[in-house]
Amino acid sequence: MIRIGQAGIPLSCKGRTNKDGLVYTHKSLDLNAIEIQFVRGLYVLSEEEALFIKDYAQQNDIEIHVHAPYYLNLAGDREEITMSYEKIMKSAKMANNIGSKTLIIHPGFYAEHSQKKTMKLITKNSKKLVSMFKKQKLKTKLAMETMGKQKVFGSIDEIVEVCQHVKEVVPVLDLGHIHARGNGCIKQREDFEAIFDTLKPLRLRHYLIHITGVLYENGNELYHVPIKKGDMPLAPLIEVILDRNLNVTLISESPLLEHDAVYIRLQVEKAIMKRTGKETAYYKDLSEVIKK
Repeated sequence: MIRIGQAGIPLSCKGRTNKDGLVYTHKSLDLNAIEIQFVRGLYVLSEEEALFIKDYAQQNDIEIHVHAPYYLNLAGDREEITMSYEKIMKSAKMANNIGSKTLIIHPGFYAEHSQKKTMKLITKNSKKLVSMFKKQKLKTKLAMETMGKQKVFGSIDEIVEVCQHVKEVVPVLDLGHIHARGNGCIKQREDFEAIFDTLKPLRLRHYLIHITGVLYENGNELYHVPIKKGDMPLAPLIEVILDRNLNVTLISESPLLEHDAVYIRLQVEKAIMKRTGKETAYYKDLSEVIKK
């Protein structure tokens, strides 16, 4: 199955609440996923809005993910870790209330620590968070994003290792970040295949994937750009997804948000038409292209 959506309230949506964005994503864009953003501080959801979002998403088969505030550091000092716990748990409770599949976090920074020490700290604190999720009976999964700068913990290998140590944590493949951190390392089909092969030990049944164009320098992300403005190809990714029959959610993190989400959809449908030889396709219907 392929789900497609954008991170945040669509730019073309007149209403500026998450409730408005969800309805617009379904009715106007015909997309079936959304990543709700708590990134620049904790967003307060009323009980009424949370219930509406959860019910509407369930009734219309829209998959919800939530991104926690950006500044977190599970490898920091005691004060930073305590603050990170508080932000993550508040976000997790709200995410759970709206039926979010995951709560996405940025794990932390190396700072003065070695890579090994940072890994140890982030793994330890991830285990504590998972335990806190269980005590609160939260169904939302803790999800850890691959990061795009050298000074930040979060290479794909590091994220996979954390997920191996803490089974309840799932990875978020931010392809723009992986591409930037590797100084433009994703150029062709084989590069996407290598990424999915790296994840094989986790035996994932679902892949949450962020897509955007990205400008980078010396292995560091500078900023996001529209997909067409970046140098990471999209078509080979779609081919790998279809060939491997992967269950994926593709989230546009481009500055164009829903415009690039719709572009992703069009490229998926183009790939389907290429395989079926038909003049029309619908991204939700893969029955003619998936090998059984």
